[in-house]
Amino acid sequence: MEVTYTDLPQKKVLLSSPLKKIPILIKASGFNLISAKLNNKPINLSLEKINKKSANDYFFLSKNVFQEIQNQLKSGIELIQIQKDSITLKIGALDSKKIPLKSDLDISFQIGYDFSKPTTIQPDSILISGDKTLLKNINYLMLEKVSLENISKNKNIQSLIIFPKEGKIKTNLTSANVNIFVDKFTEGEIEIPVLVKNAPKGINIYPKKVKLIYKVSLNNFNKITPELFKVECDYQQIENNGTNYLTPKLITSSDLVSSIRLTPSKIDFLIHK
Repeated sequence: MEVTYTDLPQKKVLLSSPLKKIPILIKASGFNLISAKLNNKPINLSLEKINKKSANDYFFLSKNVFQEIQNQLKSGIELIQIQKDSITLKIGALDSKKIPLKSDLDISFQIGYDFSKPTTIQPDSILISGDKTLLKNINYLMLEKVSLENISKNKNIQSLIIFPKEGKIKTNLTSANVNIFVDKFTEGEIEIPVLVKNAPKGINIYPKKVKLIYKVSLNNFNKITPELFKVECDYQQIENNGTNYLTPKLITSSDLVSSIRLTPSKIDFLIHK
C-alpha cells in the first residue's frame, strides 16, 4: 500500500526519502479486493503522531497507526496486519542560506584574443534551504564545467548547479548563466614620469621617464593615458641595499591593462651639492 506523509512542521525537513510503500495484509470479498487494487489511493500518515528516537531519527509504531490506516481503507476492506513493526524517517531542522555560485572554466582563445573583463554569473548567488546541519558546511556551489575552444567573441552559457549528493537541498533554481567577455588584444606603450621619494636635495635622475609596455584590448586602447599610472623610486633603497642606482616600481595602475613591463629597469642619479 502506498503511503504519503502529512503535517510536516514548517521548520522541519525530511532528510531522505521515507518509505513509500508499506506491506499490509487485508481481508475483503473478491469485488472489494479488485476495487481496492483499481483505486490505489495512498494512505496518509500524519507526522503529528510520530515518535522521536534521537536528534533526527523518528518512527511510527505500526500498532499506533493501525486504526488510522483502517479508517482510510475502502468500506468492505478489513486491515488484518501491517507487516512491519515500525516505519522509520529522518527529519531535520529546516534552515535557509544565501550562497555564491562559482564557475569552472576550461577555455582556449584564438591567437590574439583573451578575457576582456572578469567572467560574471547571473545570478551570482542563490537561496537554498534544507537541514540546518547540512547547510552549515556549504559555503558555495559550483557550476558544471564550461569547456570552450578557440573562441574570439563573447559567450553566454547556461550551466547547471552542482548540488551535494548527500542530503536534500531545496531551491527554485537549478542553473545559472555564465557570461564570458572576450576581445582582441594588442600591445601598447606609454611614457610615464618617474617620481623619487625620500630624495635628498639636488638629486637629478636619468632617464626622467620610463616606458610602460602593456597588453590591452582594442576596445580600451584609446582609454589608456599616462594619468592612470604612477611610477616611483625610493631613495631609501640606496641606503638599505648599497646600490648605485634606483629601481622604478609601478605604484598605481589600471585594470584595463595586463602583462605590464617597465623599461629601463634601472634609474641612474646624480646629486648636485
